[in-house]
Amino acid sequence: MELTQRTHKYGYIQEDKIFLKGFLDFKDRQIGMVKESEEASLKYFDDRFEIARQKVVTLATLIEEAQNKGSYLMKLVHMRKYLANFDGLGDYVLLFAQLDELEKRLRATISVNRIRNLEIKEALIREAEALLDAEDMAAAADLIKETKQKWIKTGAVVKEKQDQLEQKFQEVYAEFFIRRKQAIKDKTRQARHNLRFFQNILDRADYIKNSDNFEKTFQDFRDLQQAWKKGGKIPHKKAIMFWERFRQANDFFFARYKNFKALKPEYPDLTSVEIKKKLESELSEEAVKIAAEDAHLYTERAKELLMEWKKLTSVFRNLDRECANQFRISCDRIFEESYLMRVVKRKYPLFESKPLEDRLRIKTSFMRELIRRDEEELLLNEAELEKEINKNNLKNKKLLQNKHNIQKRKIEVKKIILGELEEQLTELRN
Repeated sequence: MELTQRTHKYGYIQEDKIFLKGFLDFKDRQIGMVKESEEASLKYFDDRFEIARQKVVTLATLIEEAQNKGSYLMKLVHMRKYLANFDGLGDYVLLFAQLDELEKRLRATISVNRIRNLEIKEALIREAEALLDAEDMAAAADLIKETKQKWIKTGAVVKEKQDQLEQKFQEVYAEFFIRRKQAIKDKTRQARHNLRFFQNILDRADYIKNSDNFEKTFQDFRDLQQAWKKGGKIPHKKAIMFWERFRQANDFFFARYKNFKALKPEYPDLTSVEIKKKLESELSEEAVKIAAEDAHLYTERAKELLMEWKKLTSVFRNLDRECANQFRISCDRIFEESYLMRVVKRKYPLFESKPLEDRLRIKTSFMRELIRRDEEELLLNEAELEKEINKNNLKNKKLLQNKHNIQKRKIEVKKIILGELEEQLTELRN
């Protein structure tokens, strides 16, 4: 073997082939061919070695600056393979020694880090376990996901603990979402229960707000108010809607209760039910009485009775139907006869001086005309009501229906008056 440059430390040329001398456990190997000249070829491979040296320097710098140094262990292994096959002339023994030192330091760091990682992961497991019984599982779900991200970013632990810790964390993580799913079911079930609870209170409040037994109902509303405070959580919109309905029921009853309290001193020995029966009976009987006399003379008293009845209905809701009907018909009769007399006297100023038969005949004639006009108007209103029913306009329908009922009642009253007038006229003629 003849060396072209006997002074070169790391290689030689043989038969125009350039060889790298063996080192460590590596044998001599060909790394190139002589091209322009032996000197130029050797210099080329000398210069190429600088590339390998710089890669080792760069790797050492990266390891020094890295926080997770353990991730560079495989890169160091790959660097050994890279150097073992690199085509260049230089001190590979020094580079491998540097890699050995880097690996020694890395493994020491990894050993320390794995102990620290063990402590971190054990703490993360405890952190995840603490979330299993969280009250707010929705917020806890975000926290346990953050914990999992920390777990993923934390490096490996000592080998004998790795599988055990991983299994433990995954079990806790899975258990959390099983409990979260159950918590959602429980929360949904509880929400339905709470909605039913408040709905029952509302139904009860709507039912008793019209009660005329003020002594008992007052305490019932107090009990409902206390029960309301003990109700659980419900959706915000529902809570607002339910509270508004409950407040309206309370306001409605206590407005009636206030009127009752103002009325109570006049009847200290009577219950609310007894007061109601007494007042509705007295008002109805007086209305019937004055309607049976010269009704048109009692218009002002009838107005006073209507005001007293209105006050009565602002307090009591369930008035006796028969009394209420008698009262309305009697008052209507008073006003209808009063109106008839005003119409007649406008037409006949000397009406009172006429003979009885003439007066009866004139009143009968005018009453027939009033009935005819009312019946024509009733037909028009019936047609209008039919249109609103077809349009399904509930508000206008209710208004028109009330107006229609009042018109019918007035016509019936007029017919009663007409019948009595005709009967008197017949008796007089006979």
